[in-house]
Amino acid sequence: MLNIIFRNIVKSDYNDYKKLINTDISKEKYEHFIDNILGDYHQIIVLEFENKLIGTGTLLIEDKLTYGGCKMGHIENLLIHENYRGNGYGELLVKKLSDTANNMKCYRVDLTCNIELENFYKKNNFNTNSVSMSLFFKENFK
Repeated sequence: MLNIIFRNIVKSDYNDYKKLINTDISKEKYEHFIDNILGDYHQIIVLEFENKLIGTGTLLIEDKLTYGGCKMGHIENLLIHENYRGNGYGELLVKKLSDTANNMKCYRVDLTCNIELENFYKKNNFNTNSVSMSLFFKENFK
């Protein structure tokens, strides 16, 4: 798997990122997000293969008051372009995000996934240890 690069998302990724995640976010909102939201505790990592954006994942770091004031990581929005799935890129991206959380001194990383993806994450050293519940506010979903 030569020619792969992990890096933080940048403004110039707008068109490729929008297409990859199939969203209609405006360029203005996208750039505002990059300028004002992203940082050490909220990272969007992209995966490039042969100069093409083929994957993305988000890592959120949460400071906790429990366990002596430790940090906890959350992986969200992991996506590999459908033409590149099954080639190990997802595993590499999960490892990159997990290693980043570990380097930021997180004591654990959580993620929520569809039941169909449970075995993929188990294969990547995650354990099923709780039930994830959601309350959706449909009026706020775009």
